[in-house]
Formats: sequence, C-alpha cells, structure tokens
Amino acid sequence: MHTVTASQAKQNFGALVSQLAQGPVAIERHQKTVAVLMSPASAQWVPDPRQVARQAQQQREVQRLMRHQQLAIHMLCAPPEVQQRLLQSARQEVERWQSQQLCSADYIQKWRHWLALPLSELAPLMCGDAEGWGPAMRQNSPFTASSPLPHTP
Repeated sequence: MHTVTASQAKQNFGALVSQLAQGPVAIERHQKTVAVLMSPASAQWVPDPRQVARQAQQQREVQRLMRHQQLAIHMLCAPPEVQQRLLQSARQEVERWQSQQLCSADYIQKWRHWLALPLSELAPLMCGDAEGWGPAMRQNSPFTASSPLPHTP
C-alpha cells in the first residue's frame, strides 16, 4: 500500500485520487496512519464488520455446541462415578456463580434444574435448542472450565 503524509494528500489531492487506481493509499500524520483511501471498486471487497461479527459469533456457537456434544457423549459413556464427579463439579460451579453473583439468576435456576435431571435427559438439552435456551446455556455453561475432556489421539 502506498503511503503519503497528510500534507502531501492535501497539496496533491488530484494525484492522490489518480493513484487510487493502483490500490489503496494510506495517509499518515506524525508517522501514524490516520486514514486509508480506496476506490469504490476496492471498497466493495471490504467486508461488512457486522457481517464478520455475526459469522464469528456463529462459529463460536458451533464450537460450543461441538464441545457440549463431546462432553455429553463422554458423560453418557463414562462409569457412574465419573458421571457423578462431572455433574457435582458443574453443580459446584453454578453455586459459585450464585455466591459470587457471576451470572444471571435465570441461568443459575435453569442450570440447577438441568443438573438435577437424569443424564439421559440432560445430554439432549445441552446439545439441542432447549426451547430457544440452548445457545445461551452453552455460552454460560458450568462445564466449560470444570470438566476437561480426555485427550484423544
């Protein structure tokens, strides 16, 4: 990218506009880029920041979903003592949220309810839509820090 000073841009604006045909031009003031100019044709290739943020959020939700699916499978296949240890650890995390006021009461109440269910009912809730609550519950999950998955080769 070609760079010009702010003074050069002001004094030679016509030349600056002509230079946009070769690509974007950075404008510097005190050795710091303060602006970037580009042609309309180049600007159409710049992604919409809102769309980029939405895509990043969707990707994070997919990662959370996959993590909870792996965790649900692990818990369903684990011996009862491992299941109970993981569930107890999650319950303790929810209690910590409440005692330190780290989370909304809605999530605390819902996770308490979910963690009281049999594992065969909990697993589909963790991995599904859960009547619109699924993504939010996975984002505010007591399992993320308290229950690392075993490493698989």
